[in-house]
Amino acid sequence: MSAHVKKVAVTAGGTGGHIFPALAIAEEMRRLGNEVLFVGGLRGPEAQRAESNGFEFLGIDVMGFDRRSLFKSAKALFMLPMAVLRARSALLKFQPDAVIGCGGYASAPLCLAAAIGNVPLFLLEQNVYPGLVTRWMARRAEKVYVSFPETSNYLKTDNLVVAGNPTRGEFFTPPKRDFNATGKTLLVMGGSQGARSINRAMMAVLPMLSGMDLRIYHQTGVKDADEVRAAYARWTPTSGTLLAVVEPFFEDMADKMRKAHLVVARAGASSCAEILLSALPSILVPFPGAGGHQKYNALVLENCGAAVVIDDADLDGELLGEKLKAFFRRSDILERMSANASKHARPDAAHFISQDILSGTGAGR
Repeated sequence: MSAHVKKVAVTAGGTGGHIFPALAIAEEMRRLGNEVLFVGGLRGPEAQRAESNGFEFLGIDVMGFDRRSLFKSAKALFMLPMAVLRARSALLKFQPDAVIGCGGYASAPLCLAAAIGNVPLFLLEQNVYPGLVTRWMARRAEKVYVSFPETSNYLKTDNLVVAGNPTRGEFFTPPKRDFNATGKTLLVMGGSQGARSINRAMMAVLPMLSGMDLRIYHQTGVKDADEVRAAYARWTPTSGTLLAVVEPFFEDMADKMRKAHLVVARAGASSCAEILLSALPSILVPFPGAGGHQKYNALVLENCGAAVVIDDADLDGELLGEKLKAFFRRSDILERMSANASKHARPDAAHFISQDILSGTGAGR
């Protein structure tokens, strides 16, 4: 394709794990002088995110398949042809030189319309185990940019390019942490919706933290915020100090990651990318739903020495407390995990992918 692409349509939807990488690509494409149209679900959070970042947004009425409901899956399938027609109409009007699909059910109509209309299609796959849209469309795409080499074990096509997961620029510069400092900072995050199992384990672990000098930033999600705040307020350490900031959601997550010495988190693809970019040691508790794809992500970080994985079913206050105390007593382990995380980070993913699409060189890494 031309080395001077002027119009690019970026599509994603559903969760931040798809939306944030799409925004990173869209922002880089705009920075490089291209006109960008962002396409997503009519009722998804991507509309507000895209428009607040200054992108023209087109919403398409589409539903995701629900493994638990035959009715909802049938309805989603029934709505898909009309959604593809709407996407096809948008392509004819906008006339993009490339369509970039970043995952989530809301990306399916535009990706299908691009394939039908012979518009060059490029896919981003953030997770180790590829999502449904990627599995559907991989062979119709010019390239599939993946975050992890291990994706090749599950997606048998010859157009994979290992590029990393495009991430917001504020994560790009890891701090100089003093892992030998007496006081440590712990970040707890379960994703934008929080994680009930992580929240419950943290409430149970508080008595085990006596004698330590800790600052905790705990992102709870909306549902558990009051209960978790109350648990921290009730408990006073018998020795040491504990300062806790408990919020449903942290807008300044990059700043919290820079301040932390250790994070307890889910293993969504974007979270994993941000953890690596921040060179932050991690205890990962993969979300057991959604086909278990977070477990694949978490194991990659564990295998490279940047994380320890605890299965959600095994997580409780006692196990988490043992892990936290062991890590905070061994600065050498934290330093090694941080170094391993940094080695596997890919801060230039958005730029690499954008340039590769624009140039059509096909260069991998």
